[in-house]
Amino acid sequence: MSAPATFDLWSPATDTLAWEEMQERQLVALRETFDRLRRHEVWRRRLGSTGSPTSMAELADVAYTTKSDLRAAQEETTSERPLGAFQLVDTEQLRQITTSSGTTGAPVMFGLTTRDAQSWRSAIANAYRTAGVGPGETVALTTGMAIVAGGLPYADGIREAGGALAWIGGQTSSRMAGGMARTRATVLVATASFAAHFAQRCAVELGRDASELAVRTVIAGGEPGAGVPHIRRAILDAWGAQRVSELMGLGDVLPAMWAECHVGNGMHFTAAPDILVELVEPDSGRPVPWEPGATGEAIYTTVSRESCAVVRFRSRDQLAVIARECACGRTSPTVRCVGRTDDMLIYKAMNVYPTAIRDVVLKVAGSHLTGNMRVRKDSEGQVRFDDPLPLEVELAGPADDVRTGAALAAAEEAVRQQLRVRVSIEPQPGGVLPVSDYKNSLTYVRT
Repeated sequence: MSAPATFDLWSPATDTLAWEEMQERQLVALRETFDRLRRHEVWRRRLGSTGSPTSMAELADVAYTTKSDLRAAQEETTSERPLGAFQLVDTEQLRQITTSSGTTGAPVMFGLTTRDAQSWRSAIANAYRTAGVGPGETVALTTGMAIVAGGLPYADGIREAGGALAWIGGQTSSRMAGGMARTRATVLVATASFAAHFAQRCAVELGRDASELAVRTVIAGGEPGAGVPHIRRAILDAWGAQRVSELMGLGDVLPAMWAECHVGNGMHFTAAPDILVELVEPDSGRPVPWEPGATGEAIYTTVSRESCAVVRFRSRDQLAVIARECACGRTSPTVRCVGRTDDMLIYKAMNVYPTAIRDVVLKVAGSHLTGNMRVRKDSEGQVRFDDPLPLEVELAGPADDVRTGAALAAAEEAVRQQLRVRVSIEPQPGGVLPVSDYKNSLTYVRT
């Protein structure tokens, strides 16, 4: 099998521009957006006396937009404003409507004008080009729903990047597996959890190991995980692939904004100049510099969107900055997503991300597990735990293996030592924990 292709930069002029200079240019372009927002009654009230920001410090003084704000704006709609109070253009100017996934509540709808749709295609193409899609690659897209961010927008971006789209999602496992074989797809696009699960399904349906198929690159997004060494290794081995590229975005802002290049040391920001991103401390809101070792929440502002602009949108994604320079030539910071601030759990007085628990458990006992796991909650709003967090894990082998029991006990102790929280690991047989082809949560509510 030949090695995955390494393609030229999608937009050399912006991909190699100094990060600080890019942000300065975005601030200049943002003035036009603020002028347009002030001509809109609802946005005029939201912005109040706030002037057009001329620096990142001034932008930090502008109020956040939250998911709740977006949902509230769509509680009442009219025939003139079917997308709610934040709709900025007349309906006849809309060319596409898409929605968020709705995994944390009612989905939010967004409209795109012709210009918006073109900007999305180009920006998403940049993400996919960065992740390894270009001419000569056949790309299997496993998303089953066209209207969500990972549906038609991803399909458009893949084609724009030069890939041949094989949209196999939304079918039975048998037909999806058959599509992988017949199209000889060289790139698989899936969530990190579904990528490994689908390899198993392909083996069952095709009667041969998924590593015998043509996949050389797996692009994993929709949930954190592809950057975890054990999960990455499992995906590579399952498909016999040579590259895993992590990809991340938000339907509320732009479906693909971060993507991992062939160097494999984190995701680059690929959505500039259309999207401006800040890094802030989640609690205080203070700006965090984009320097290696820094962590903070990503805050997004649409610089040029005509239809449904968002200003300083709280993503709740907690990013860790890995580096500022990369051998690929891109100049945006490279990051990993370490969790979501709204997924934070509290064991007694200690805060912990479910992703952090997963990473420790996999590091200690990963060879005995499939990688699928979840924390069980008693109610949707439960955040605090006085007893050890119940952690269901899926076994890769028999439950009565003495070595597996010892490894899980060691994992419990490692979580206690490293994270200062206690978990109670509950082993489950392989195939018991549900795996979606779109997004998977590391917590669930007992029914």
